[in-house]
Amino acid sequence: MLNKTNTLRWLARITGGLSVLFFGMFFIGEGIPDLQHGDGGDLQSVLLLLVFAIAGYLFAWFREKEGGLVMLFSGIIMGLTVYYSGGPKQIQGTLIYSLPFIIPALLFLLSVPGKNSSDV
Repeated sequence: MLNKTNTLRWLARITGGLSVLFFGMFFIGEGIPDLQHGDGGDLQSVLLLLVFAIAGYLFAWFREKEGGLVMLFSGIIMGLTVYYSGGPKQIQGTLIYSLPFIIPALLFLLSVPGKNSSDV
C-alpha cells in the first residue's frame, strides 16, 4: 500500500516526466530549427533554464528536496523570463512555461519526509 509520501513522490515523478517530455519534444521540433536559422532570440535563455529544470527533475528522483528546489527556481525564472520578454500580455505564456515545472517541484518538496515523520 502506498503512503502519502510515496503517492506525492510518484505524482511528482509522473507530472515532471510529462513536462520534460512535452518541452523536450517541443524544443526538438521547434527550437532546434529556429536556432539553426539564427532566429533563437529569447529561446536561448529559455533553453538554458529548461536544461536546469530537466536536470533538477532527474536529480529529484534520488534527492527530492534538492532536485525540487532546482526545478522550482528554474520554473520561476523561466516564467519571469517569458513575462519580461513579452510584458503583461504574456501572462498566459508565463504560466505555460512555468507551471509545468513549479507544480512537480512543489510535489517533490512535499514528498520529503520530516525528521519525525512516520511515513518513511
